[in-house]
Amino acid sequence: MCSVQDGEDVIPERKKTGKFTEGERRPCMKCGESAAVIIRVNDAFCRGCFLTYCTHKFRSAFGKSKLIRDGEKVLVAFSGGQSSTALLHLIQEGLSERAQKKLRFIPSFVFIDEGAVLNQTQEERSETCQQVAALLQQSGFPWNIISLEKIMQESNSLEKFELSEQFESLHVSEKDQEELKSLWNSVKTLSAKEEMIRTLRSRLLVSIATAGGYSKVLVGDTGTKLSIRLLSDVAQGRGMHLPFETGFADCRHPEMKIVRPVRDFTAKEVAMYNAFHNLQPLVLPALTTKAASNASIERLTETFVTGLQADFPSTVSTIFRTGEKLSVEDMDSEVDRCQFCQAPLDTNVPASSALNATLFSQSLSQKSSTSTIGGASNCDKTDSCCGEGDGSCQTQKDFRLTKEDLADVLCYGCRLVIKDMNSVDDLLPANVLQSAAAAVRRKKMKDEIQDFLLPS
Repeated sequence: MCSVQDGEDVIPERKKTGKFTEGERRPCMKCGESAAVIIRVNDAFCRGCFLTYCTHKFRSAFGKSKLIRDGEKVLVAFSGGQSSTALLHLIQEGLSERAQKKLRFIPSFVFIDEGAVLNQTQEERSETCQQVAALLQQSGFPWNIISLEKIMQESNSLEKFELSEQFESLHVSEKDQEELKSLWNSVKTLSAKEEMIRTLRSRLLVSIATAGGYSKVLVGDTGTKLSIRLLSDVAQGRGMHLPFETGFADCRHPEMKIVRPVRDFTAKEVAMYNAFHNLQPLVLPALTTKAASNASIERLTETFVTGLQADFPSTVSTIFRTGEKLSVEDMDSEVDRCQFCQAPLDTNVPASSALNATLFSQSLSQKSSTSTIGGASNCDKTDSCCGEGDGSCQTQKDFRLTKEDLADVLCYGCRLVIKDMNSVDDLLPANVLQSAAAAVRRKKMKDEIQDFLLPS
């Protein structure tokens, strides 16, 4: 029965909802003070609570993973942008005397100068290095600036590398510059160029860290960036490698792990953190600076994701958390790896797979490439072998590694990058050619003795 008496208001008083009128200040969800930033729809923070929230999220990333032990030397990749600037400040705060629980690792910083592939002049590259050096000098940590051309040198050229405050990028040989430019100009599409520079940068960071005696490499990839990469990698045939590309730790390199301590931060959170601390990130040109929204697959994906994020604030977190469910076990040392990006090979598939159907269609529609690259040798029929049992015999010097042989030791995504190149003759870094030639020799030797091997 209705219990409303005469004269009473039929419409009950409504409780306060989560919607606020324009100009009305929302309270902080932690302390109730006036909020200074709204991260998501219902997450409003005052300045103090927001900075505490960021610090806790950064510290908990290390605590949950337990990857970095006390006293470990880690190499931090610094680009001067929003995320790496925030990462630098978070590490400074974590190692300061006023920190309640200090970070225990020993960081050093390195900046990769990519001016050679951005068509910058030597003066422009020098100015960029000066700006980066000014920021790194204030940190008080060991640092260095290395040019991307170093990746074209032999693998043992960085054996005695040490981080000292100097501009290595200003002391690069013309030979290395010309080799990198030749490799870069051979790649035609912007999508392939983005994949190329990302792989070269990662290989160089691992080489520097290994030569310097570091155990981990820290990078400033945010959740927004990783969400964009997740979708773009799927579009480019790298779906199998998503756990390596977006996980907290990238363990594809046998001797080094790449760690992403700010992957739980969105781009907005990083920008607000820098603004509250009055940090001034550098505005440096990138490969897709001033490029159209459809210039590359990753650029188009970025436009799509950021556009959705503006109208639906949970877009990035939804993509990111979905991809986080993908995981991979620690890679065995015997696992076949891509000789360019070092990820597991995803081309060992049945004959009825879509990959083999695509390759068969390509073989029917175009002529086979006869391009070769140097650096390999094959065993001649002699009484003795000078190799090490892996097909590395040097008794015949005229063996040439074909482009088809190279494709056999690359993952599908890297095949697309190499396929896009006009030629691969002596263009790839020397250490890539050497490892690829060794992998091809080992594969051929295994195929030859396959009938004599006992099943595992």
